[in-house]
Amino acid sequence: MTKMVKAYRYELMHDEGADYIAYRRQAGDGVWQTVSVWMIPADAQGRL
Repeated sequence: MTKMVKAYRYELMHDEGADYIAYRRQAGDGVWQTVSVWMIPADAQGRL
């Protein structure tokens, strides 16, 4: 069964060692599904 994608969004998420960007899409049933995640690592001094 194929579901129609109604919307998409990028979210910036924070963690102690890195930040993350998540690409999410909303299916026809209203549920947001994470499609891909990219990590932005901190440098050697722990700065993002």
